[in-house]
Amino acid sequence: MNIVGPRQCRSYLFLLLLFAFCLYCGYETVIGVFQIIDIYNKNHSLFALTGTFKNPGPYGGFLSICISLLISYCTINKDICKNSTVYAFIYWLAVFVSVFAIIVLPSTQSRSAILALICSMLLLYFKIKTSKGRWYSLLNNGKFFILIGIIVIGTTSYFIKKQSADGRLFMDKICLMTMKDNRFRGVGAGNFGGVYGKAQLDYFKRQIEKKGNYFLDWRAINETERIAADCPDNAFNEYLFIGVESGIIIMLFFIGMVLSSIYISLKRGTIWCYGLTSFSIFSFFSYPLHVVQLQVIFIILVVACLFDGEIRHAWFFPCSLICIFFLILVIEKDRSKIKNQRIVEDVWKRTEHWYRMGYYDYIIEDCDSIFDYMKNNKRFLFVYGHSLNKTGLFEKSDMILKIGTEKSCDPMFWNVMGNNSLALGKYREAEERYLNAFYMVPNRLYPLYLLSKLYYIECDTTRFLDMAEMVEAFIPKIESLATERLKIEIKELKSNVQVTFNNVMDQ
Repeated sequence: MNIVGPRQCRSYLFLLLLFAFCLYCGYETVIGVFQIIDIYNKNHSLFALTGTFKNPGPYGGFLSICISLLISYCTINKDICKNSTVYAFIYWLAVFVSVFAIIVLPSTQSRSAILALICSMLLLYFKIKTSKGRWYSLLNNGKFFILIGIIVIGTTSYFIKKQSADGRLFMDKICLMTMKDNRFRGVGAGNFGGVYGKAQLDYFKRQIEKKGNYFLDWRAINETERIAADCPDNAFNEYLFIGVESGIIIMLFFIGMVLSSIYISLKRGTIWCYGLTSFSIFSFFSYPLHVVQLQVIFIILVVACLFDGEIRHAWFFPCSLICIFFLILVIEKDRSKIKNQRIVEDVWKRTEHWYRMGYYDYIIEDCDSIFDYMKNNKRFLFVYGHSLNKTGLFEKSDMILKIGTEKSCDPMFWNVMGNNSLALGKYREAEERYLNAFYMVPNRLYPLYLLSKLYYIECDTTRFLDMAEMVEAFIPKIESLATERLKIEIKELKSNVQVTFNNVMDQ
């Protein structure tokens, strides 16, 4: 199949873009190798390699997208080396980088990235092996093997990291419930965590009310879902995330734009559809639109799909100059904001350091100064609210933490708010808040521990002993020294209460 470079990258601009992908992919791959052999710092202590990303998930997605582009270019342009030295250089560079990246990709352990690469390569295979009007013939002849392949790949991917897969499926379920509860209207940008947490809380609470023998009967919850529950910052599915925050219409519009871009590129015979296919499949299982590098790559791929082969120098370069001019104006206008942002980031880094050291008075002073800039940051709201709690400013702590519950599904917000209520002598309010924390993520021991302490402080012996038994029998998602210490502390309090109770009975 002799399709030369000008047909696959019809302008030198897009050929230069492919060359940039080669260099960037090669750079990230080299970084990954250096991290594997431990001569380059990783960005996450729990993983062997991350590239320049924060964890291996987005890194694997990036490699998958680049590999899809480079392999499709090399496969379709087999005879390109005959055209010129430049084409030959780019071709062999793409071959080398793609092979190198394929070797590194499995080390990321990103099933979604590997699946995305497989799907894009299947699309390339069908494109090469079929002529117009013969798609259905090929599918019918090979449908049995395709079905077996999909089943094998899907089953293997699921069991490799079963707990993680269960967590993703459960998150999808809660997201769909959230969309339904909001009548498919968006909840607004930045509010995903709050509505997700409320939906998860209501879901587990209903299970206990329906099947449980008492109000904290955690054994009534589906065990797989109980263990899978967490407090994610995003949906690990970009389409559902958009559906929750922006509504189903925007979600469908976004999906339509992606599919249209892939179709246009595929019909024109350009390579960009394969990278965008990999990106779109990866988006089902991860959060690429929350990573700056992948955000930029997504925009580039969509533009390339739509305009490769359609650019005319007569209008393209004047339009580019106009865009650059307006960009300069925007930068000049917002220079003060950028300067302020840098100051805020410096203060926040210092605040994080104070928080680790336990200097809560310093934290409050710094947080007061940057609150207007950071009031949508979930981590900031928790650090600020928790520090106010530690210094005895319980009412102000409550005000800050309530804002956090609208942005985050982390039950620790409710735990600290419960501590505020307890300190103010509002025992029933504290109880309700601890219960909310437990229902939201019912695989954590800490809310039950706090409830036990609450009943102990109230001298409610019966409820304390019942809760103490529950704490001892509870199975958390992660057993650790911390959970063991909590159980030991409650066990000691239980022994003291029983001794006191027996002494009173003897008298």
